[in-house]
Parts: sequence; C-alpha cells; structure tokens
Amino acid sequence: MNSALVDHMNPQILEKYKKMQDKFDLPHLNELKNTFKIEFQEDEKLFEQIRLEISDKLFAFTEKIIEPIIGGAETFSGIFEQGMLTEAERENLFRLYKKIQVLKWENNLLIMKPDERETAKWIKKTWDFWNSELENELRIVCKKLSTSWQTLRFKDEKTTYLG
Repeated sequence: MNSALVDHMNPQILEKYKKMQDKFDLPHLNELKNTFKIEFQEDEKLFEQIRLEISDKLFAFTEKIIEPIIGGAETFSGIFEQGMLTEAERENLFRLYKKIQVLKWENNLLIMKPDERETAKWIKKTWDFWNSELENELRIVCKKLSTSWQTLRFKDEKTTYLG
C-alpha cells in the first residue's frame, strides 16, 4: 500500500482491511482511491466509507448517462442522444443498467443492515463489474456521443404548411 495513504490511517484499520482484502480478493486501497477518487477518513467504518463512495459514483453514472438515454427523452440533449446510438447500443446499456440496479438494491440492503463481510463482497463484486465491463462500455458511449455532438447538423428542409 502507498505510504502516503498508510501514514494517515490507523494501523489497526489497515490491518483489518488487509485481512478482508486477502480473504475476499479485494483491490488495494490505492486502486480504490484512484479509480473512485476516494478520500479516506480516519474511521473505524472503512468498508462502509468505501461502499458509500463507490455507490455514489456508480449511481451518478446511472442517473447522468444511462437513464437519460434508455429511459426516454426528458431532456433536450436526450432527444438527440437517443438517436445517436443504435438499438443494439441502447440494449447493451440496458443490460449494464440491470446489473447496476442489482448492485443498487444490494447496496440498499447494506444501508439498512450493515455487515462488514457482505460489504466486502459487494465492494469486490462492484470492483470486478467496473473493471470488466462498465468503465469500458461507458467510455465507448461517451466517446460516441461526444463525436456525434461534434458532427450533428440540422437538415435543411423546407416545411410546407397546408392551410
């Protein structure tokens, strides 16, 4: 683990994380910190803090990127962006969305009934999903939408009104 991270954290908390890391094959704290921009607090509830930070970031992507595209054009940008993706791309986003919703409801259970072991499993499951699928797929969608916005042009059509 990075010494800068270790210097300001309680050694007992770090040791506890290390044991859970070994048991559940969790990522290093620095990997979590760098991927999800987590600023760790000196707290006995490290696993809850990690879960909270990851869930905030993950569910923000759902609300800001995926839902407007697959859920309907409720925003001005959504009207255009829905047309920028193919049906297959929207279906793939929905497939990812379903997986995120599973994580969201598992997260809600952990909010209601905190359990360190279950939280560690959730962190691992979410980490694996982020690294194996979600991050790359969201990058592809973001790049495509960015490019599509750059090339978007209005059609020059004359409208005839019958009256």
